[in-house]
Amino acid sequence: MPSKITSINLALKQAASKLLKVKIDSAWLDAELLLAFALGKDRSFVLAHEEKTLTKIQNKKFDSLIKQRLKFVPLAHLLGYKEFFGLKFKINKNTLVPRPESELLVETALELSDNNSLIIDIGTGSGCLIISVIKNTGNKGIALDISNQALAVAKQNAKSLKVNNKIKFIKSNLLSNLKISKSEKLIILANLPYLNKRQMAEKSISKEPKSALYGGVDGLIYYKKLAKQLKNFSNYTLLCEINPGQKNGFKKIFPKAEFKKDLSGRIRLATIKTPS
Repeated sequence: MPSKITSINLALKQAASKLLKVKIDSAWLDAELLLAFALGKDRSFVLAHEEKTLTKIQNKKFDSLIKQRLKFVPLAHLLGYKEFFGLKFKINKNTLVPRPESELLVETALELSDNNSLIIDIGTGSGCLIISVIKNTGNKGIALDISNQALAVAKQNAKSLKVNNKIKFIKSNLLSNLKISKSEKLIILANLPYLNKRQMAEKSISKEPKSALYGGVDGLIYYKKLAKQLKNFSNYTLLCEINPGQKNGFKKIFPKAEFKKDLSGRIRLATIKTPS
């Protein structure tokens, strides 16, 4: 974008055009949100003041944000937040950006949980799954992640959304550091890394943490490890987000799994209940 002073309308057109050239489908929305962020306003202000002139400082800040977005830095990382299940979550480079399709996992957890359920979230990341469930149920839970940086973000989100007194945060490789009664009633949320090598080549995810995305050759390495760990537990419902093409491979790991489709009609969620 040019450094000269320009209007909101022209700045948006120039930015959206550049974003479209690198095949960012949400080009216009991204441009609007980033310009609002650069101005310290909300999107409605940008839409209502198209003829407003930008200062050189505002232009420079917007230009910097667009350049980063052109390199596929996620919009949520630039804004510092992402809305998920009606809540606002802090997001940074250490956490996966929450996807709308993951709301299916939360909805299903809300249907299946009761007052006696302990919510376990494996690979919690930003904490969006467990926080969304507990915010709507009042249950207690435990958030697990192997990354200290991700756990720090999840703790901040739990505090800002006022559920930090209901969630324990533990550094753990899957369930390895979970110390609870093996017979306790659990709702286990697992949105584990499930992309394969080919899928990891997508530019749109190139700036997100690889450890939160890559699941080995078939994308199921972590679910295989989890299945072994779960042999020590006797009373749980496991909810797993998967790639739509992984149904058959997942069935080999969890033969009793049942599947749900997301809003686009693609298989997205697997449910496993004990006794199996």
